[in-house]
Amino acid sequence: MTETPAPDIGVIMVPVDMEEKERSGNALAMAARLARNFSAKLYVMTAAHPLGDDVAEYPEHHKPDFQSFIDKIAKAYRIGVEPLFRSHESPEKMILDTAEEVKADLIVMATHDPKFADRFFGSHASHVALRAHCSVMAVR
Repeated sequence: MTETPAPDIGVIMVPVDMEEKERSGNALAMAARLARNFSAKLYVMTAAHPLGDDVAEYPEHHKPDFQSFIDKIAKAYRIGVEPLFRSHESPEKMILDTAEEVKADLIVMATHDPKFADRFFGSHASHVALRAHCSVMAVR
């Protein structure tokens, strides 16, 4: 039996929920390490709800915080990071659409301890993994 070569990884995307960005630390560290090892382009994506979090807000209010977050990641891991700021109503759909847009070879996602409802309906990571055109790595 001949060995199948591993697929090339040229583009890595990490979706981050800015309301829970602390949970993304391990996923970001893994993605940065993989990006360096494979000389891959690293995208970090977030999405804000199109109607904002309240009546007086719109999604672009979150852009400066996201850019600051990206700058910290780039400095901490000494790697180039391309920010992707999107607007969404469905996080899974936005992750999948954006991964196709940037032609991601790998999506690296943080996982969380499943809530009761996740056991019945699945998590964001499980939904993405089932529908993505590329490989998905879930990192705890």
